[in-house]
Amino acid sequence: MESLEQNHEEWERIRTRADSLANAIFLISGGALSVSISVMISAKKSDVVTSAASEIAVNGWYCLLGAIIFFLVLKVHMILQAFLLHEKTEFLDKNYKAFNAVGWFWGLAGFGSFAWGLVQMVRAASVVVGN
Repeated sequence: MESLEQNHEEWERIRTRADSLANAIFLISGGALSVSISVMISAKKSDVVTSAASEIAVNGWYCLLGAIIFFLVLKVHMILQAFLLHEKTEFLDKNYKAFNAVGWFWGLAGFGSFAWGLVQMVRAASVVVGN
């Protein structure tokens, strides 16, 4: 099998795994955002939520939104890289490490933002329950 074909198959496997992870984070982040925002709005009306809890929750919301944005950028980056793999192979070969490093940055930033957003949501809930 040619090197280019092996490269393509390996790229497809990595892309599939990254897509699965990104889709899971889209689902969890989007669900957490919609549920927590609606719960916080209704709880805020009844004065159950302290200002400290709402500040923590808002921070968590921004982190979850950041995770969604980072993974959207990662998907665009992967589409561009796939295009270059097929159309501009020489250019991608010369810049392969840089493209991979940028992809890892977007993925790790998105995962870190996602994890921190979930931690913030748990902190906000624990502040509300603790009062």
